[in-house]
Amino acid sequence: MVKYSWLTDEEIEREVNPLCASRGWMELNINPATPTCRVLGAFSGGTLVGWFVLQLVPILGPLWVDSENRDGTISRELAGKMHSYLDESKARGYLVVCESPVSERLATRHGMQKVEAPVYVAVGER
Repeated sequence: MVKYSWLTDEEIEREVNPLCASRGWMELNINPATPTCRVLGAFSGGTLVGWFVLQLVPILGPLWVDSENRDGTISRELAGKMHSYLDESKARGYLVVCESPVSERLATRHGMQKVEAPVYVAVGER
C-alpha cells in the first residue's frame, strides 16, 4: 500500500535535491526562514517511490523608469541591486517577464536563459 505525506526538510535534502541536481533541475530551497517549496511524497514500505513539488519561484517585473531617465543607468542599477538581493536571499531561481527590449537585454546581461518568449529563467547561484 502506498502512503502519502509531506517530506521533512531532511528528506528533501537527502532524497529530492540530489535527484534534482543530477537532472539539471533547480534544487529546492529548504531554508525554514524563507521556505519556497513543499514536497508531497509517495512511500511504499517506507521507501520514497515518488514525489511532487509545489514551488514558489519569484517573478520579477515589470521594470519601469521615467522617460527623462532612460539612458540605461537607472535600469542597470535596479537590475543589479535586484540580482544581488536574489543572490543574498539564496533564491533557487526566478523568472523575469520581459515586456520590452530593455528588459530582454538586462535579462541576457545577467546570464539568464530564454525559455519561451518572453520568459527567462535563472537556475542556481552564479
